[in-house]
Amino acid sequence: MTINLALEYIPRRMQELGYKQDYYIRFRHLVLQPNEEQTIDAFNQFYYLVEEAENVRVESETGIFDLSEKNANEMQYEHQSKIQITNYLSGINHLRFIQVIPKHKIKKEK
Repeated sequence: MTINLALEYIPRRMQELGYKQDYYIRFRHLVLQPNEEQTIDAFNQFYYLVEEAENVRVESETGIFDLSEKNANEMQYEHQSKIQITNYLSGINHLRFIQVIPKHKIKKEK
């Protein structure tokens, strides 16, 4: 998914989920160290992978993205909840996401 495609897709997806325009967008460029494993707590958030990343695994409750995975029949670009990221390279790797954070309305006191 390219950045342009993601930016077109996200408003429709958020509307499907009932958020309309009640969300924040952040660009996230992760620089992964050699053989690094990283966990992102993305509960109540959405991460959209904006480019195919080689030698990296992104796994979450919603699916997996790993171009080296032989048993998967689909690669997932949308992730949420606990996201596990693994850099398979013995060198630095880059991973780019768009992070979407829905706004939570605060109840007004009477």
